[in-house]
Parts: sequence; C-alpha cells; structure tokens
Amino acid sequence: MERGTEKTVTCEADEFYPKDITFQWIKYQRGSGNVLLQKGVSYTHPIANEDGTFSQSSFLRINPTLEDNGNVYSCNVSHRSMGTDLQLNLTLSVTEPDTQRSQIIGAVVGAGAAVALVALSIYLYIMFCRKEPPKLSPITGAEHLVHMNEATLSCQISGFRPKPIRITLWLRRNGGEVMEIYSWDSKKQSDQCGKSDKQLVAIELEREGLVGNGDSYLPPAQRALRVEMVPVITTSKYRISNCQCTIRITPDIEEDDGAELTVRVTHSALRGPISVSCRLEVRGVKPKLSKIVFPLRILHEEPVTLTCPINGFKPKPLSVTWLKVDPLGQETELLSWDRGTTDICDPQYSHQLAENEREWEEEEEDDHINYFLSNVTLLPTVRGDHGAQYVCRTHHYATGERAEKRMEMQVLAAPELGPIQKSPEILYVGEEMTLSCRIHSFHPEILGVCWYKGDELLASSTDQAHRGDSHLLDCTSRATYRPSVRDIGKSFRCEVSHESLQHPKCVSWELKHLISEPRVSAIKCHPEVPECNQPATLSCAIENYYPKVLTIQWYRGLKVISIDNDPKAAEEDQESGLFSRTSEIQIIPTINDHGTEFYLKITHCMKNFEKNFPMKLRGLPDVKDITCNTYPPKYGEALTLSCEVIGCSARDITAEWRVGNNPIKREMEAKTQIDRDSITFLLTLTPTAEHHGKLFTCLIKHKDLPQPIRKIICLKLLASGDQLDGGIVPKAKKPKAASDRGETKIEEIECVTPPSPREGEAVTLQCIIRGQDVQHGDFSWSDGMFPIDESQIDNSNLPDGSGCISRVTFTPDDGQIRFEATINLVTTERTYQISDWGGL
Repeated sequence: MERGTEKTVTCEADEFYPKDITFQWIKYQRGSGNVLLQKGVSYTHPIANEDGTFSQSSFLRINPTLEDNGNVYSCNVSHRSMGTDLQLNLTLSVTEPDTQRSQIIGAVVGAGAAVALVALSIYLYIMFCRKEPPKLSPITGAEHLVHMNEATLSCQISGFRPKPIRITLWLRRNGGEVMEIYSWDSKKQSDQCGKSDKQLVAIELEREGLVGNGDSYLPPAQRALRVEMVPVITTSKYRISNCQCTIRITPDIEEDDGAELTVRVTHSALRGPISVSCRLEVRGVKPKLSKIVFPLRILHEEPVTLTCPINGFKPKPLSVTWLKVDPLGQETELLSWDRGTTDICDPQYSHQLAENEREWEEEEEDDHINYFLSNVTLLPTVRGDHGAQYVCRTHHYATGERAEKRMEMQVLAAPELGPIQKSPEILYVGEEMTLSCRIHSFHPEILGVCWYKGDELLASSTDQAHRGDSHLLDCTSRATYRPSVRDIGKSFRCEVSHESLQHPKCVSWELKHLISEPRVSAIKCHPEVPECNQPATLSCAIENYYPKVLTIQWYRGLKVISIDNDPKAAEEDQESGLFSRTSEIQIIPTINDHGTEFYLKITHCMKNFEKNFPMKLRGLPDVKDITCNTYPPKYGEALTLSCEVIGCSARDITAEWRVGNNPIKREMEAKTQIDRDSITFLLTLTPTAEHHGKLFTCLIKHKDLPQPIRKIICLKLLASGDQLDGGIVPKAKKPKAASDRGETKIEEIECVTPPSPREGEAVTLQCIIRGQDVQHGDFSWSDGMFPIDESQIDNSNLPDGSGCISRVTFTPDDGQIRFEATINLVTTERTYQISDWGGL
C-alpha cells in the first residue's frame, strides 16, 4: 500500500455450524509486541447456506504510515468445531507515493490555481455533499425455509448519502392484503440510541391491536410473521453509506409458504421509495419412521400391541395407515388415522395415537418438531397371523413424503400339558409301566421334552406332532419305567421347554399305589403221605408281595376251615421292600378226606390266588383226572374218556359214568381196562352239539370209602377248522351229591365272611348256580345302581361238577346287592339286603 491510502482487509469463514463464531484482529509490530484491534473492525451477520451451515465475514480498515511497513496483521477465528483457533496472517508493505505523479499534480496546481480552487470546490461538493440514492441488492436466503425454524435473509443497501434512511418490511400472504410488518428509521434510532450503528428490534403481533416497539408499527392480523431485523450501516470518509440489512424470520408453512416479502427503502435522494421483493418458499420436515416395536414373544390369542415411532417431522398434519400382508403378498387395510380421525376397517384391531411430549431445557426454544407413537392392538392367532407382515404406512401432507415400516409376525403358542396318564391301570413291581402326557396347542413344532423321577432323567419318546383345525400342534410324550416299592411316594414329572416359554412348563404325578402279586408255592404236607386219623401239617410259602395286607383262607372242599388275616406274620425285605410269609394248618385227616381237595385261597388287592392239595391217605386208591384221547375234541369224531385208578384191586372198586347228573345214553360205551398196577375206566362216544359244554362225571366207588370219588371233565367241541385254547377242562374235586333234575337252579346269595364284619373290612358274598358251568353263563354284581368292578368278582366251576359259583369281595355301603345270571339269553336276579352297617 502507499502511505496515506485506506483499504479494507476481509476475513471470510464459510460452511460452519453452529452459527456462533468469533473473529479477532491482532497487529504484530516489529519490536513492540502485539495489539488487539477493535477500531475499524466490522462484521456481517451469519448467513444460512442451503445445507444448513453458515457463512460470515469480518472486515478491517487500514490507513497505514511508513512506520507500519513490515507489520503483520492476523485474523484469529474461534469455533466449536475446531480444537484450536485458526490464524490467517497478512504482512503489510508501505511505500511512498509515486514522485512523478506528485510533480505532475504540483505542476497542474501551480499552473491553474484558480481552476484548482474551482475544481476543488466542485470536487468537495460531489464527494461530500451531493446526495446519492441508495441501491438495493436482491434478497437472499428465502429459497429454502423450514417450517417454524428461524431463517436469516440478507439484503444490501449501498451507495447512499446522506446517512439517514428508512427501511420498512412488507408482507403479502396468499390471497391477502399487503401489510407493513416492520419499520426502522436510522435517524430516529440514532437519536434514541446515540452513535450505535447496530440496532435490533423484535416485533410481536397481538390480536388485541397494534403493538409498537420504538418506531415500529404493526397492523392487526390473525397471526403474524415473527420478524427481527439487524441493520448495520457503515460510512466511508466520503460520507457514502452502506447498510447490511439482516432479517430473521420464523415462517409458518400454512401461512407463509408462497408469501411475498418486500424490503422498501425511503431516502432523501429518492423521489419515491424503492423496493425489492422475494417469494418465501417454506418447507416441512419429513417424518422418520423407526422400526416397529413389539414384544419379545407374541403368543397365540393373547393381546399384543405393535408400536411404530414416527419422529422429527413438522408441521403436524399426517396420515397413518396399518396394513396386513399375507404370505401371498395380498395387502389388507386394517385401519387408518388422519388428523385426529380413526377409521377401523376390521373390528379385531384397535388403534391409539400418542404424541410423545418432549422435555425442553430452560435455555432451549421449542422447535415445533412432532413425535408420534402409533399403537395398534390385536389378538394374534397362529392360523391367521403367523408369517404375515404388518405394515405402518405414513403420508406427510406438507412434504408429500410417504414412508413405511414392516415387521413379520412370528406367533408362538405356549404348550398346554394334560395330566399324566399311567398304563397299565394297575401297576406291578418290576413290570414296565408307561407314563404319557398329551402336549397340545403349541407352535412352532420344535419342542423339548424330558421326563424325571425326582432328579433322575428317564428314557422317553415323543410322537410326531400333528396340526389340528386351529393350526396348533398336538403330540404325546411317553416315558417307560419299572417301578419298585422304594418308588412309592416319588414324584414323576414331564418337563416341556419351548421358545414360547420363559421357563419350562411341567406337570407331575405321584406314584401312590403299587402291587407285587404274591408268589405262592405248592402246598406241602408233612408227612408227605399222611395216614388216616393221624396229625398232618399243610403249609404254603407266600413270597414277594406288596402291599402288606392279604387274606388267607383254607378250605376243605367248599368249607372254610381256617382264616388268617394277621399282617404281623409278614416279614419285609429291607432291600426290595417286599413282604413274605408262610401259612400252615394242622389237620387230622379221616377216611372221608381221601380224595378231598384242600384249598388255600389268598386274597391280595382284590385278586384271588389259589393252590390245591388232593388228600391221598396211605393205603387207599389214587384216582387220576379224566383224560381225553383226542385234543381238541370235535363234532362227529369219536373220542374216549379215561379215568385211571392206582393202588387197588379190581375186586374192590367199581365206576359209574354220568352226563351232568344223568346216566349215560345207550350210544355211549363204558369199559374197564385192568392192568398190573392200575385199573382204567373208559367211556367211548361220538359227540354231538348237545354234548358241547356238558360235564362228564366218573364216580369211583371203593369198598373202604363211605362215599364215591367224583372226577369231572367238561367237553368243548370244535367244528372242523376251528381252534380253541383248552379244549377240555378236567375237574377233580370233592364228591358231593348233585341235583337229579339236570336243570339250572340259582340259589340265594350267601355271606361267606363272618356275620358281623368290622367297618372298612372286605365282605365276600357268593351265589351258587346248579346245572350250569361258568363257560355258558354271564354273571354280574352291582351295589345298588352301581356295577361292581369285574376285578372284584371270581367265577369258577364247583368241585363236584354240579354247577358253578360266583363270588364278589368288596367293601359295601348301605344298600341292596344284586346278582344277575344270564343263561341261554334268560336273566335271573338274586338280591341281598345289607341291613345295618356293623352287621349283615
């Protein structure tokens, strides 16, 4: 620079954010340190760029002397985005004015002093006194305005003299009148505020009337544009002024989009006001949709709420639509919400839209950003919703923006567990039992099933699941186990894990009852071959039974000779928990007991176990059971029945054959076969249909026996090609007179147990049916109107072949016991009245 000239140094900062920035000018003098400059420094207002950043400039006026030559001028810029200040340097070089030019000017001045004086006068007038009209630049910054965001517009008023100027802002909204919204007069402002060149006036409009601030006057309106203006006037040494007019507005898209803003300037050098206008383009902020929020587990037929957050948009007018897209891509509209009105297309869905209120700090201003939560509530099902997509679709009216978010519905159904079932119904020690549990109403198919006894894992299997009508799955899981007595009271459980369950679900079953049937040995006699009228002992070992309680009855034929119910006689095995005992009776057999069947009947858990011992006295004949030479016997095929007698002379013994209680017919042939050590009595016949199921009896008579020995066989005949297990049923029981009539007779019900049983004790009733065997009858017992379980009923043929007997053992209530016998499609009934509990 030449000494005596003035220039302006500019420092520009562009594309920064936020808009707060600091400029400092520092002069570094050679050998004298640095000086912070404040005089001659000016600034522009931050200007908003299209991308939301800002730009600002700072100016320094320099009028150097020769002493300033070599000085360094520094512009320091501070901003939050930089860790350290940015420093820009300028080294000043000052020179003397050109000598030749000075000489020329001096010559001209010397040559025409008068002309110079006149020219100087004209020059001074032109330079300092003549009025210069202002020039207006276009208004910038109005192209990209955001609803309710403060925006900065800029307009340059330049080259005017004198300094006093009046600036007014005018606004014409769509379809409205032009109205003055702001006025500023530099002269009046200077009178009020001294020599300050910067003025800031904020204007608010109230409905009640005009509001003035200083010299600003506002007309009434329903809603005003929020405006503030910062005019900055700078004046050169020639008294030419420039005004940087910065206008801050907060536009409303509904009111101000498309409005025309006018800057009007009035100056003494103008014949009339000049103005410049711009069209305001106000835009909204489009919404941002976050992912649809839903529970971690969506369960079948349990209410669920889907939430779609709609954030960061303005202005508020918005429509929300929820749709369902099936696996085939077919869209179905469920509901819509539009500016406060909800339209439900499917009543299974409900909707709620909530505005998420934002908490503002005291120093923050409301930016009018909206935050919505759209909530749709439904009752999902596996059939209707699993695999379907739910869509939240929005339309923002101000921006025209359409957006959507989707979620795929994964519906779970928690498994339901039925009670544990056991099989078989009666459980036995050491025999395999199967526990089963029906697991149903679950989805998806992957399922974890474990069975436990206490904490012990059991072997198990689970069926392949199948779907029902509701599209839910169903399966059965089974565990097998061989229980022992030590397992009684133990808990067995089925534990199911599934992705629909936070914790496994289980169902338990307690083993309460267990049976071990007694192992009954053969009856032993001591001595092995008893003698007539000499003491003998019959004994039987009963082993490995549970529970402890059982009833032991000894019979001579059909007569009870001993009852043993003492549980103390049982001994427990400490390892297995099973019980064992021995039962014995003392007898003195007589000659009448020869050939008699002695029975041991054990009743355990309502089930009877029998052992028989045919009494064979020393020195008397041994009669064997009847046998048939054909097995199985068939209709029309000849057969021979034989009964062998050992240990006697043919002179001392005879035999008689009978069919039922009747003598044999003529077509049947009876023979006697005598061997060295035995005699065999034979009966030959060709059976017909009338012989099927009949009892054939051989009466053996000995000279030393007061009564005959009776042996019986029941024929079951087969047609050719048929099969039958146990074609013949031999009988060898105590002799007893039979009915001579050969017809069926049902006797009255008898009480076998003592006449006054104690409460809670089992009672045994029996009914004898003469002239019919078990195979050709159907027998049932009932307690009043309730049938008695078949497991408590024992049906058997009589030892003498004269018929059969039906017994029932149970714990009775007050009422009438009924017995029904159905023979040849004819039902006969017998009743027994239990009169008073405490005695029958």
